[in-house]
Amino acid sequence: MEELGAPVRRTWQNVLILAVVTAEAVVQVVIGTTMLDVARAFLTVLLGVALVLRHRHWPWLLPLVLAANAGAWSVSVLVIGCYTYATRSHQRLRTLLVALLAVVSGVAPALLLQVEGTSGAGGITGLVLVVLIVAASAAMGMYTSTRRMLLAQLHQRAEQAESGRAVAQDQARRAERTRIAREMHDIVAHKISLVALQAGALEVNPNLEREQVQQSAGLIRQTATTALSELREVLGVLRGDGEEAPLAPQPTWDDVRRLVTTSQEAGISVDLFDFIDDPVPDQLARTAYRVVQEGLTNIHKHALHTKARVALIGEPGTDLVIEVSNVLPKGFMTDLPGARMGLSGIETRVTHAGGTISSGPTDDGRFEVRAVIPWPMPT
Repeated sequence: MEELGAPVRRTWQNVLILAVVTAEAVVQVVIGTTMLDVARAFLTVLLGVALVLRHRHWPWLLPLVLAANAGAWSVSVLVIGCYTYATRSHQRLRTLLVALLAVVSGVAPALLLQVEGTSGAGGITGLVLVVLIVAASAAMGMYTSTRRMLLAQLHQRAEQAESGRAVAQDQARRAERTRIAREMHDIVAHKISLVALQAGALEVNPNLEREQVQQSAGLIRQTATTALSELREVLGVLRGDGEEAPLAPQPTWDDVRRLVTTSQEAGISVDLFDFIDDPVPDQLARTAYRVVQEGLTNIHKHALHTKARVALIGEPGTDLVIEVSNVLPKGFMTDLPGARMGLSGIETRVTHAGGTISSGPTDDGRFEVRAVIPWPMPT
């Protein structure tokens, strides 16, 4: 619409300019008494036609029109020329020089008539009148030019703000997707590894008694149900805007201890060394839960038949130290795939909490995941 509106607006401007200039020329002919007045009217029309060509050649055409206006002595050409040049020129010095040229061309005929003694009314009054007309025209043109520049800048800033908001929204969506993917990994990897471990125990022991088989099957069912429930709660945030997504219950410090118990029930040889006597803040407990969960998941997947341990040490005002380690396995390979985002995910969590995390083999033949997280004093 704007591309189509600009040519139409320009056409109407040209028509209006020609109409005003022609009307002034007609008045000059009607009230004129000599052939000089007719010539001035004809020159006024020619200058009006020249103003129509101002769009492409304005830097040199408009000053030329204003200079030639000394012969036509046209008020409309004077006003339109000054205003048009001021709206297009962004250099104030050039605008002032062109305005001075317009004053000179406008005053010259009156001064000439005064010298010849033809008219005595064109002296100081005519000079003041021309100066006021030129000053008003140039001032309006500069105001219009400044306003256009300001609107263009505001429009550009609005476009940049809109683009920046779109980028921020895209980054927020990506961050949310990453967070959901990390939550899904933490839940699914741990629970499914337990299911695979329990099912594997049934597969390699076909001669188990019926009661043992039922117990293992019940444990598999319970683990799978818990994983499905937690996964459904995480995916609840992906519902539509008109639906309310229930908030998933966040892990507490008791859930950290329960992770070890669940792994022990699944057949993992893991010991818990819990030296925490003070209440652990919920946010710190959630971070610790994910660290222990990921460490045990890796043990389930890659070090099934080794002896493991989980150590929890710390108190308010110091650091919470979490150590999940296992004896390095020999010749054991797992068929469970790795998502390669577990350790990266808990590293992000720990770093966000202001702590540090390290993982790798130790000198005593173990693989250890060790996280140190600040434990603030209760307020």
